[in-house]
Amino acid sequence: MVTESARASAAHADELLAHIGRLRADADLMDGYAWRLRATVTTLDGCPTAPEWGRPALERQAAACASAAVRLRTAAEALLAHARVDRPTRGAMSGPSS
Repeated sequence: MVTESARASAAHADELLAHIGRLRADADLMDGYAWRLRATVTTLDGCPTAPEWGRPALERQAAACASAAVRLRTAAEALLAHARVDRPTRGAMSGPSS
């Protein structure tokens, strides 16, 4: 049977935590893009020369960005749950204390 060393296991968990941070940062970026796109839609509402297709296209793109942000956060939470399962808490193997 092959077992993973504690150091390798900790490194794996650290990599997962770093990836979780990147997923959350990407989700924040996607939320920001959605906000900007919606702001552009609002700006175009007052512009008589804006093409008719512009607003619906921007609204669809904003919705896609918001949806991507939700999916990225869901993936981050799933990885966090996985990291918690892979990394036992300190003292978990030490037994009862006296």
